[in-house]
Amino acid sequence: RAQIVAVTGSVGKTTTKEMLRNLLSPSGKVHCAVASFNNHWGVPLTLARMPADTQFGVFEIGMNHPDEIRPLVKMVRPHVAIITTIAAAHLGNFNSLEEIAAAKAEIFEGVTDDGHVLINRDNEQFEFLEHAATACGIANIHSFGAHVKADFRLVDYQSEGEGATFWAVIGGRTVEVALQAPGRHIAENAVAVIAACYLAGADLDKVVAAFSSVSAAKGRGQRTRLRTGDGTFTLIDESYNANPASMRAAIALLDSAKAGEGGRKIAVLGDMLEMGDYSAEVHAGLSAPLKESGVTDIWLAGPDMAHLRDAMGSDKEAVYFGTADELAAYALDHVRSGDVLMVKSSNGTGFGRIVATLTAKFPAA
Repeated sequence: RAQIVAVTGSVGKTTTKEMLRNLLSPSGKVHCAVASFNNHWGVPLTLARMPADTQFGVFEIGMNHPDEIRPLVKMVRPHVAIITTIAAAHLGNFNSLEEIAAAKAEIFEGVTDDGHVLINRDNEQFEFLEHAATACGIANIHSFGAHVKADFRLVDYQSEGEGATFWAVIGGRTVEVALQAPGRHIAENAVAVIAACYLAGADLDKVVAAFSSVSAAKGRGQRTRLRTGDGTFTLIDESYNANPASMRAAIALLDSAKAGEGGRKIAVLGDMLEMGDYSAEVHAGLSAPLKESGVTDIWLAGPDMAHLRDAMGSDKEAVYFGTADELAAYALDHVRSGDVLMVKSSNGTGFGRIVATLTAKFPAA
């Protein structure tokens, strides 16, 4: 009897899922996947654990190869399906972004007969996904984003230090939302979440009010203020995952952060995994947003990040190490009061140990 919402996409699946958990809760009993239970083990397990009196079920469905979403979504049978965005994640397993979009579009095959889909109108794969949804016979196809033609539209966004405010048009009504975590990419996903809650029948006023309880999760933008000898510095933990799109979003987030007096904006970056033959190109490609940003220091580790080090040239010199542990030791000795230090990498690189090392040595402020 529950209204089921399913989420997939190249970036932001777990953050979107956790937003849905928090924002639907005031409107009814929610059952939601724990952690990133989004594969052929996690999705059936989450279904098996769903209580009979659940009013809203929230499922994350992931993939890194074709034909992985298809069997899972046919079990889940969502009333609302979200594709957050299409980006170059797991690019080593695909030949193009269109192939990635086609794999994500498998989620449409399990949507209920009267169900809804939400597609990012700002993404270049929008028309491809729209056609795929139509081909699956889905009648209720909705778009979200800042695009003027988006059905659920992000009208304005203002960053405010460690938070943000955005305005969105939902069902013909403009709502103002206060975010506890900054980042325009987070606001864009939040619009999709509000739209999904609206389509699932949740109380819109309760949904908007519930944003006060939403904060960034560990490894996904969580901010911690840590005390050093003569002051404090800010640690932004983005260590859970990384691909070219999320890296660029994280660099923009660091660029918009405010360092303390005498402090620096430090990008601590590790390898993006599963990039295959594109690895050298996509790692070197991060040099452009870094050079254009106000990021002052670049600390790198990992074999693939050597490509970024070389691409930076003399514009902004990068400190480079072979391993995350070497970089962790360097960070302990070189971080100082006023710094904003952002750690971003794929989970398998061990960059979470850099975060753990810093939080173990420096007490929370």
